Amino acid sequence: MNKNILSLCLAVSPLALSAWNVGTAPEPSRALIEEYTGIHCPNCPDGHAVAAQLMGLHPGDVYSVAIHAGSYADAKGTEPDFTTELGEMLNTYFEIPYYPCGVVNRSSGPASRTSWGDFCRGVLARTSPVNLWTSSEYDPASRTLTLEVEGYFTSAMSDPRLNVFLLQSEILGPQSGGQLGVEYPHRHMLRDRLSSADFGDTLDAKGEGEYFTKTYTYIMPADFKGVATDPVNMSLMVFVTEGEGEVAQVTEEHLHHPDFIPSLSVEAKAAPIAIGSNYAFDYVDMMVYNHGGVEVENVSFDLTLNGDKQTVVWSGSIPGHSAQVVKIPLDGSWAGAVDEENNSYIIRMMKVNGQEVESPSVRGSFNEIGSFPADLTLRIKTDSHAADNAWRILDTDGETVAEFGPYAEGVVEEYENHVQLVPGEVYCLEVTDAWGDGVVAPAGYVKLYDKEGKQVGQYREIRGYGLRQFFRAVDTDGVTLTGADPCGGTDAYFDLSGRRVGEEASGVLIRRSTDASGNAVYTKIIK
Repeated sequence: MNKNILSLCLAVSPLALSAWNVGTAPEPSRALIEEYTGIHCPNCPDGHAVAAQLMGLHPGDVYSVAIHAGSYADAKGTEPDFTTELGEMLNTYFEIPYYPCGVVNRSSGPASRTSWGDFCRGVLARTSPVNLWTSSEYDPASRTLTLEVEGYFTSAMSDPRLNVFLLQSEILGPQSGGQLGVEYPHRHMLRDRLSSADFGDTLDAKGEGEYFTKTYTYIMPADFKGVATDPVNMSLMVFVTEGEGEVAQVTEEHLHHPDFIPSLSVEAKAAPIAIGSNYAFDYVDMMVYNHGGVEVENVSFDLTLNGDKQTVVWSGSIPGHSAQVVKIPLDGSWAGAVDEENNSYIIRMMKVNGQEVESPSVRGSFNEIGSFPADLTLRIKTDSHAADNAWRILDTDGETVAEFGPYAEGVVEEYENHVQLVPGEVYCLEVTDAWGDGVVAPAGYVKLYDKEGKQVGQYREIRGYGLRQFFRAVDTDGVTLTGADPCGGTDAYFDLSGRRVGEEASGVLIRRSTDASGNAVYTKIIK
């Protein structure tokens, strides 16, 4: 621990200061993931990705600190040592059994990365007993960091303690499973604490309606165990706990100074609901992380579908230290793929704000879409967290055609809905989950039925952030009013669940007849 810290804490009556910056209205608790990790842990990059995604999708509500500790964090040879005394103490205190592992608000106990979203959801459902406000200054000449914290208790606490962690991002180093050699970017890494004790500084104020203020002065060292400090990419994680236990509230303060040159660090990854078995939107979703301090105003992507490459520019605004799901416009260029059996794609970010960047590509494949009746009934079964989910039918522009719910939170129930779609049009059945733990507690589903009540499809494995299933609506009473004369073209056959079958299949089928120009008509046949 760096010992060059000065702090002053005061419990103050509301009239003692002429103006307070901290708010007094009760606020929801925010979530802090203390993520235990190490450079020799091959699954830890996935843990880093899960934490980053939760922070990106829930900005200002979810925070994370990467704590390098345990046997997987032991440096070998000339490797950098990212461990800290504080991190090792916490690793032992929480009895971390595996890596990556997270402790959410110090109330979850050691938890796997697949459950972090579930625990974060529970945290945000509570009201915090304390509000926080922070402000910092940094003097590069003297390397002096000054942090001011204000707090207000909206309800009483028994043993409130103020904790301040110093974090650093954009530290390049080795990481097993990171596939970047020694240039894996480590982020939100614990470096030190400003609070004087491992479990925070005791606050004299703790009653409802009381304020407190605390000022920390910290001299920034040149390095930690030989790993250079970089104030431009450093932040302060400020949180209040109840004794050595639960985190009551958390916020993050990024260091700033007029002379700082903010870093440009942008990463593009597949969206929370990635391209699946089929695809028909006239845009592609990508999750863009702006890890640096420069506002992102435009991003250039190379999009390759079945060997044909195009360059597309997205324009908008992604502030520093935030993330956003962006829609990359396709302008009809992928439209023909909806009826192709095998499609392969590559998506790669090439430039940010006109500056070339290095970024790994996102690649995969998808198949042709199937079909469902235009006259469609959906039976939706929710799990106990129905408020997390949205159930929609969208058009190819992503516009909502039909939305089902909202459904009651805490109630497991089946609901029946009916929708009449336009024959020949392409749609997307979309189910989303806000916290990435799917519709599984207990398992929910969507079952699809035609107007005679026959089941034509079902989706029972709704996991992660949800699913998308694209389909063409067909008039099962006859021929759709789209396309051209199919004479001389090709035929394909589908069952009523949208699955392609052979011409020799029997039962009720949908025949797609495509002419030489690519126009198609759909006919229901009985064999």
